[in-house]
Amino acid sequence: MGLSPQRVRTRQAILDGAAKEWAHDPTVGLARIAATAGVGRATIHRYFPDREHLHQSLVSDSWATLREAIEQAGPGTGSALEVIERFVSAMVHLDDRIRFLFTATEGAASDADAPIAKAVDALLIGEIERGQREGILDATVPAGWIERMIWSTVYTGLDAASDGLLARHRVEDLIRRTLRRVVESQPPAG
Repeated sequence: MGLSPQRVRTRQAILDGAAKEWAHDPTVGLARIAATAGVGRATIHRYFPDREHLHQSLVSDSWATLREAIEQAGPGTGSALEVIERFVSAMVHLDDRIRFLFTATEGAASDADAPIAKAVDALLIGEIERGQREGILDATVPAGWIERMIWSTVYTGLDAASDGLLARHRVEDLIRRTLRRVVESQPPAG
């Protein structure tokens, strides 16, 4: 039997609170996460027996949330660059989840989360390769390199906004402009 709607909302609030706190400081304790989630610490323990269970649940939930957002961004619909820009929008919207995944996993998924992470990678690489075939993206650069540029640029933008280097509402546009200049196919010189 699944969780009641109220329990689903409470569990989600705890996960969101943990993502918000741990994206900024991985050492934050459960009391601060509980306060951010608007629940008591005992409530966290009813859903997650300890910090490690909460952490692993958040990693898995973040990968699943990312995959869902990427799938909803419409792979294969429009030009590859348009799709990649929608992927970037989805990643930016998941701000704390993306920054948490970078700090918690150092970019490597656990064995349990590997299938989801591979699905996300496959969608992104697929669009990059399509863009290279269509001449929109630089075909002289390996698709894996472009994928890493996308991830690192998204993370850099989110981190810069978190540090106050730029306004949150400017992040997405700056990421898009940066990526376009880095990965778009360039006309031959001459």
